[in-house]
Amino acid sequence: MEWKQIIYNQLRERNRYERDVYAEVVRHYNRLIENYSIILLRCTEQERDILSLRQENTDLQKNSVSVAGLPVNDKVKTLENDYMKAKDEILTLLRERGDITKEVISLSRIVKERDDKLDSEEKKNQILTKENISLKQRLEAAKEASSGLQKVNETILDEFQALQLAYSELEKRQQELDATNAFLRREMTEKVEKQANALDAEVQQHQRRIEDDVKRKLDEAKNDITSFSTPTTVSTFKSSLNDGKIHRSPAADFVKVVVPTKAIAKWDCCDNELHAIQFHPSGSLVATGGSDRKIHIWELNGNLGQVQPAYVLAGNNSTVTAIDFDNEGANLILGCSEDFACRVWGLADQRLRHTLTGHGAKVFCAKFITASLIASGSQDRTLKLWDLQNRQCVRTLFAGSKCHDLVALDASGSLISGHFDKKIRFWDAKNDSTKCELQLQAAITSLAINREKQLLLACSRDDTLKLIELRENRVIQTFSHDDFKVTSDTVKAVLSPDCAYACAGGNDGSVFVWNTTTGKVEKVLNKEHSTIINAVAWHPDGRFLVSCEKQRRAVLWGE
Repeated sequence: MEWKQIIYNQLRERNRYERDVYAEVVRHYNRLIENYSIILLRCTEQERDILSLRQENTDLQKNSVSVAGLPVNDKVKTLENDYMKAKDEILTLLRERGDITKEVISLSRIVKERDDKLDSEEKKNQILTKENISLKQRLEAAKEASSGLQKVNETILDEFQALQLAYSELEKRQQELDATNAFLRREMTEKVEKQANALDAEVQQHQRRIEDDVKRKLDEAKNDITSFSTPTTVSTFKSSLNDGKIHRSPAADFVKVVVPTKAIAKWDCCDNELHAIQFHPSGSLVATGGSDRKIHIWELNGNLGQVQPAYVLAGNNSTVTAIDFDNEGANLILGCSEDFACRVWGLADQRLRHTLTGHGAKVFCAKFITASLIASGSQDRTLKLWDLQNRQCVRTLFAGSKCHDLVALDASGSLISGHFDKKIRFWDAKNDSTKCELQLQAAITSLAINREKQLLLACSRDDTLKLIELRENRVIQTFSHDDFKVTSDTVKAVLSPDCAYACAGGNDGSVFVWNTTTGKVEKVLNKEHSTIINAVAWHPDGRFLVSCEKQRRAVLWGE
């Protein structure tokens, strides 16, 4: 208990120091009181002697007989001298008494100050005593807490050692996984190279087939040039539809686009909202899709200006967001939906052929690259390529922003995608990274590319369309109008088959047609729609334009 001894010694030292100071003051005070008492007694005696001497002096004056002119006797003189001495001594004693009184008063004040100081020190002592008790209690609590923390520390140390052992095991497993990953990466690289070679061969075969087809069409055109009544019936093919009708595909070399001036047919496509519309490559069919989860196929009679229902394709579990046709065989139709999936149907038997799942959010767009390869873009910020032969995803491209639309550059899988982050991304077919990016001023809502893959039309949320030249990736024309507003992320714009015109629908129900050469509005078609137009499509031979609004209404426009 050293701290107790220290406190005791400090209190004893302070007591000795304070007591010695007061003891000296008290001793001086007592001495002054004694001197005062002695002087007071002496003063009393002197006064008594003075009274006695006065009385004697009076008696002597009465009894003395003085002679005229003679001095008083010697005894009287002696008494007078003693009287004067006694008076001086009394005055001296009175002065000493006054000094002593002053000293007593000063000492009394000092004593009072010392008493006050002593009271203050006693109060401080009491406060320090309380603090000492509190500190002792805190010390005990700290000791208990220290003991608890020591136990916790031991527990943590044990856990740390266990975690260190587990980390060592995980590190070994990580090394094994790294080795396995490197092996799988090598295998995947080899497979990708093989697949890329196969796709290159398929692209070459596709190009040869297109060249042969063009030559055949040119030969047919030369032979039958006198029999053309319209520029859209160069090559024919017989689709395997149930009705057995022949649907003609227009040849690109003889497309003559006209700007529509009036509505020649209008119809309600479903009971709910309408989001997508697309022409069949032959131009004889129109497909629509919306929130009723179905794709409706309509038969178009251009000569009579009539649209008749053909059949309905079911299988989606949510809203249909986009539609595309197979351009090679024209026997397949593709639809994507908000149920995170894409689906492919056969036009011949209206049967669901493929259901492609793998996206983690709504699928906004899907396009045929070839008859067996499909690309899709989703709200989950990825693009996926699907192999229909193997019914699986062969590539996943991570864009970092939700994809609103995409187009294919070639049959090998090179893509262009438009995104919410205002960027157009150009993807290489042989790796999973972008070749380059083009930044616009607002989110991209749709993309459209011409047949020669030289021009790209982009619609964005800044209420403009931009025509982009793909060799240098630069904007060569911007289309806008005071009444044209893009208020949805899914508004689709299209190019005419000959790229002479660009078309898009506004939020007020108007259809705007721009001249791509001058950049000016060529025609505004209105008074047929009442709400926002989600999509437009141009007939393959350029004679018709079709538009669909959100409230289920579709309109066929022509001359």
